Amino acid sequence: MKHTIYGAALAIIAMLAFAILLGISGRSVRKNELETAINTAAGQSLGQLEEKGGYPVANSRELAADFTQALLLQIGSDSGIQVDILAADVEKGILDVKVTETYHNLLGKEEKIVCRRAVIMEEYAKEDCYCMITFLVDGAVYHNYSLYIGQTAVTPKEPQKPGKVFRYWKKQGEEGAYHLEGKDVEGDLVLEAVFS
Repeated sequence: MKHTIYGAALAIIAMLAFAILLGISGRSVRKNELETAINTAAGQSLGQLEEKGGYPVANSRELAADFTQALLLQIGSDSGIQVDILAADVEKGILDVKVTETYHNLLGKEEKIVCRRAVIMEEYAKEDCYCMITFLVDGAVYHNYSLYIGQTAVTPKEPQKPGKVFRYWKKQGEEGAYHLEGKDVEGDLVLEAVFS
């Protein structure tokens, strides 16, 4: 009799542990499905803005509707979905959404999963869209910064060297002063300090 009660108690504990494990696993699977669906739908919706063969998205409402439709096609579970469009800008290629999925767990209790994603279409997608400006003093980096090609460059504060006077910056490998101030930069540039 004692062994029967002990066996029944172990069986109940095992079933409860199994139910808890299924609940945790189910929540994880649903969250993963929702995150993947949001990423895919946002990518498809914003992709329409830059595709040449795609249909034109004229305004933010169409972008939001396109995202919602793409999202619902991605989700295969039986749950309630609420989509909140926090920001949708066709001009700038911005989509910020919050999606709430409501479902019932194994015990019949209602649970919610909330995911938020902000997606920005990269205007500068190419790797060569920016350049590096480097200033050297005696072969060592004195100052450097990067900027987008076509932006106006600026020179840093003049370097100091004991017993020497700073004269000008010269382009590496060339002679003579290089006047960077106010020029639009078209590529990487290395300038060396000239002292006298």
